[in-house]
Amino acid sequence: MVMLEYDVVVVGGGPAGCMAAKYAAKGGASTLILEEHAEIGKPVHCAGLISRRAIEESELLDTSFITSEIKGAVVYSPSSELILESPDQRAFAIRRDAFDQALARSAAEEGAELLPGHKVNGIGKREGEQGLIVTAHTMNREEKIRATVVIGADGVRSSVAKMAGLTTSTRRLSCVQLEGAYTIGEPFAEIFVGRTIAPGFFAWVIPLGAETARIGLCIDKTVSPQPSPMPFLKRMVLEHPVIAKKYKGTRSKVTVGMIPLPLGLGYRGHHTVKADKNSGILLVGDAAAQIKPITGGGVYYGMICGKIAGEIAAQASLNGDMKRLKEYERRWRRAIGREITFGLKVHRLRCVMSDRDLDTVLQTLSRHDIAQHLRKTGDMDYPARALRELIKNPRLLNVMARNILKYLYIKQG
Repeated sequence: MVMLEYDVVVVGGGPAGCMAAKYAAKGGASTLILEEHAEIGKPVHCAGLISRRAIEESELLDTSFITSEIKGAVVYSPSSELILESPDQRAFAIRRDAFDQALARSAAEEGAELLPGHKVNGIGKREGEQGLIVTAHTMNREEKIRATVVIGADGVRSSVAKMAGLTTSTRRLSCVQLEGAYTIGEPFAEIFVGRTIAPGFFAWVIPLGAETARIGLCIDKTVSPQPSPMPFLKRMVLEHPVIAKKYKGTRSKVTVGMIPLPLGLGYRGHHTVKADKNSGILLVGDAAAQIKPITGGGVYYGMICGKIAGEIAAQASLNGDMKRLKEYERRWRRAIGREITFGLKVHRLRCVMSDRDLDTVLQTLSRHDIAQHLRKTGDMDYPARALRELIKNPRLLNVMARNILKYLYIKQG
């Protein structure tokens, strides 16, 4: 059997992987995407809410993957609520499968090739030969592919990361979501916080039209009395005073998933590059824990980092200069590193806050001047920017002071 050879092999056909492949091919590198599943974008493991900025970052002109526009959000704590409405349409509910498939087509238009139904279970070297040998299994055969650079975009349980000996996350949020009939008023996302609702994170309702919504939540198991998010979801749709009266009891889809929490950019073990003199491996997207710890979103950051990874992988492979791969880590950290580092601090604080603290936070944020500031500066892609200013408020500082010892001693996974 003749071995396939490529400059760049991307493992995983999600947004980060497709964008990496697109930019590697655009840079002149022969590029292959290996996707484990038979169809790009399936199964879906995402709430499917992205910003206008993320759509622009995707470079897709056909936006038929959008199902609804979201005007704002209503945030509920156990005893308070906060309404955030923007004059601009800043968020969109999307069909993630259609979105991912459009990104794959965009990569193919630049020259990237795609092999679906190929699960990678080996990356190694042969003595006396240059490059990496990628072993992928399909339904009835094994393929061996030679690559100069491998980009691991294979998600939270990244096989590429394990094979390369790279660790970016040891702590994960557990998530569950259903899609079902729901009474929609205004097209607002609903966010629910509370230790009995979604310990360590939050729950959501995302409208998909006039009568359907995605209802889900994530939990941080280090502060949850139960390891599974499913009991919390069942209780929420049956008993929560806001959700139970709107949920119609029907569901068409239930999905489960995980969100990787980064180790922290100052942690010496968080590396996304492994290289020797003639080959290298990069991690991108969820495989690199390139997510927003405050909201859990990873599509926008994954596309940003995918572009950087693809561009640098092409340069390194075509010029035979693997030292150039180190530039990937520097550039993606420069792009989103501060947001991730601050977001991790906010997440750790959120994990130790009581329901009373959460009520205080929402009551403070509901004040007219602060709410106005949030409406003007709030940004779902860079939430830390607004929060850095808000935490200077005396009432919020008091909440932080009450929780500082718990914050310092919480397990960091």
